Amino acid sequence: MKSTFLSLVFVMMLTAVQAQTAAPQQTAPSKNTLANQYNALKNKANSYNESGQQYKVVNVRTLDSFYKSVNDSLQVISKKLADARRGADQELIDARANVAAQEKQLKALTEETARKEQEVQKSQHLINNISFFGIDMQKQFYVILNSVIIVALLIVLAVVMMQYKSSKRTAVEKVKAFDEIDSEFNEYKKAARERELKLKREMQTEMNRAEELKLEVAALQRKQHA
Repeated sequence: MKSTFLSLVFVMMLTAVQAQTAAPQQTAPSKNTLANQYNALKNKANSYNESGQQYKVVNVRTLDSFYKSVNDSLQVISKKLADARRGADQELIDARANVAAQEKQLKALTEETARKEQEVQKSQHLINNISFFGIDMQKQFYVILNSVIIVALLIVLAVVMMQYKSSKRTAVEKVKAFDEIDSEFNEYKKAARERELKLKREMQTEMNRAEELKLEVAALQRKQHA
């Protein structure tokens, strides 16, 4: 019976000693440790042999004091373990909160990255494309189309200029021909007027001569009647 009790006390002492050794906040060992108390209890106990085995007779007050020390140590260790567990739980809660916050930040960064990627693609599209009369086309094709249009306009302009020069030359020739015809017509009118004046003068001369002849005939007739 005594051997069983001492074994139980020894196990409790070892457990308490290991717990005290594993406590994170204990930096220096105390002089009145459970190991020292146990050694003092064992050394102060009276020894006797029975049936070839050695037994210890322990003072009840000393044993109660040692039990109280073990119990207090166990309570302290239990409190420290509970505090450590609460601290670990709080750290776990904080860690989960940090993970949730980091996941939220990661999601926000992912969305921001996707938005920036869309903006980059849109900017790249605006750089590579242009809207022409509401039609979205690549700038390279737009440049080629403009070049073709400019070349076509230059060809049309050249044709128009050639036609204009030809028309101008024809118009100049026609104006020159008209001037020549007008000059000839004016000369013809002048000559016709001169002929008309000449004919009028000749007619006037003939009329004057006829009048003179009438006067002469009348004079001759008067002479004959006289």
